[in-house]
Amino acid sequence: MNRFSCATRSVTFAAIVGLSLGLGGAPAVVAQDILIAAPVKANIDFERKGSLTLYKKSGAESGEHATGHLMENVPGKPLNGVKFKATKINVDLKTDDWAKFPKNAEDAKNKLTTVTYEQTTTGEGVAKFGDLPLGLYLVEETEAPEGVVKGAPFIVSIPMVSAASNSWNYEIVAYPKNSETKVEKSVKDADKNIQDLYLYTITADAPNFKDPKKLTKFIFSDKLDDRLENPKATEVKAGDVTLAEGDFTESFVDGLYKVEISEKGLLKVASGVKVSLTFNVARKEVGNSVELVNSADVIFNNPNTEEDITQKTNEAKTYHGKLKIVKKDAKEIDKVLEGATFELYRCEDPDTLKSKISINGQSAWTTGKDGTVTIDGLHVTDVEDNDKFIEKKYCLKETAAPAGYSLMEKPVAFTMTRDELAQVAEGDDAVTLVKKVENVKHDTPNLPMTGGAGIGILAALGALIIGAGAWLARRNSAKN
Repeated sequence: MNRFSCATRSVTFAAIVGLSLGLGGAPAVVAQDILIAAPVKANIDFERKGSLTLYKKSGAESGEHATGHLMENVPGKPLNGVKFKATKINVDLKTDDWAKFPKNAEDAKNKLTTVTYEQTTTGEGVAKFGDLPLGLYLVEETEAPEGVVKGAPFIVSIPMVSAASNSWNYEIVAYPKNSETKVEKSVKDADKNIQDLYLYTITADAPNFKDPKKLTKFIFSDKLDDRLENPKATEVKAGDVTLAEGDFTESFVDGLYKVEISEKGLLKVASGVKVSLTFNVARKEVGNSVELVNSADVIFNNPNTEEDITQKTNEAKTYHGKLKIVKKDAKEIDKVLEGATFELYRCEDPDTLKSKISINGQSAWTTGKDGTVTIDGLHVTDVEDNDKFIEKKYCLKETAAPAGYSLMEKPVAFTMTRDELAQVAEGDDAVTLVKKVENVKHDTPNLPMTGGAGIGILAALGALIIGAGAWLARRNSAKN
């Protein structure tokens, strides 16, 4: 068996293999300050093959130093679908000067061979490279699932020094970690009508990184619907830190709203924290659809690979419609009425009016010659804040009746749901709810309904008439 004694070089080699197996975040790419002690017998069996097993995890960090052996209770969530490539570095463990071996991934890039191996994590986030010729390898992540930021490339040596047994370990186990970045967009639009300001919030996880790596770019980019206007940031946060003026810039050009964290602001963005942008915006009109859908992109550099990453948020939705009031004569079906003025309220029922509604500075609407007036536009009454189901109502109160007509006795309560708006009638469209309201002329007898107060009055009058008739009949009988 061909063995090569390397006792005098084992300390140097220990420094090299110490590059690769940190548990905190991605494996380190610079030499450790503390070297692994040299084994008593530092003989490498070059006729053997080695292996590299990677347990890919995301999540909690660990302060525990990796050993190159299987470890228990390593924190983090297993990640499948991460593709690794191991490329043999052009060095010879037998003859080369180990002090000149590459100390990090950047040094290794100019010393790579064409010998590569690829594996993808499966099961419990495991990727195993078996039957590897001994030597140094540059390990890189070439693909990662959506929402996972690729970890830094690192160097691993097969074999490496096993400090516990003071011997060589040919079956290396490493636990490189990834950061999962989640991006999300939410909306707060409860009771917000056209031209009212409502809030969007975009939240993203910053990637995990360690010195000397750093974040150099973080941008929120939102292509707004043409019906949205006047976006303005109200808060930008990195973790618990609120960014101040000068920590970010914002622009709105050709419908693209961008907020970019400045170099000064990036210093406040720690590894792995949640970064959020909250901004207000106004919907200027209903347009041709009740639903308004909006999503955004979050763009940042991956400090571990220097790649730029663009991640898209979910869709945030808001819903608004139009209300068309049609004023008609209660008796003459085809007769429309001009000059009826209405106010609009939020309400529980006609007897419980709440806040008065004003849209774009207008709080009263009067029917025209065609007997109609349209209010553009109201928030729907069945959903708010993207997907929160609600049951709300509006109440229409007449404040001035058409000439010659009686004022409506009570407000009219109604709902404006997405389904109701979708029901298109003749002369209508899919964004308008038509509400027909009738008035009674002053000179038209308005017979009361059964059980109403008017019925009681008529009954009393009837009783008086009957009583008077009976008295007159008795009187006439007495005279005769």
